[in-house]
Amino acid sequence: MKPEIKALKFTVPHEDIYYISWIIDAAEGIGFLQTDDAKAGKITVFTPSGQEQYLLSLMESLRAEGIPITENTEDEETGELKE
Repeated sequence: MKPEIKALKFTVPHEDIYYISWIIDAAEGIGFLQTDDAKAGKITVFTPSGQEQYLLSLMESLRAEGIPITENTEDEETGELKE
């Protein structure tokens, strides 16, 4: 059975996109990062649902390092809050 894949959207400083991508790549199995809008710092991280809490913990650790990371909880197409 294939795991469900979650797409988590974040806004980060554009200069930190590569750093965050490398950290996620180094944590094998946690997911992969897609840059949606480099100038605006919009990214999507795809992660297996079983790894979601680990990914969120990783993002919180990066925040603790001083990187301002905001999780986007609004659907950009509809403007509605995601559950």
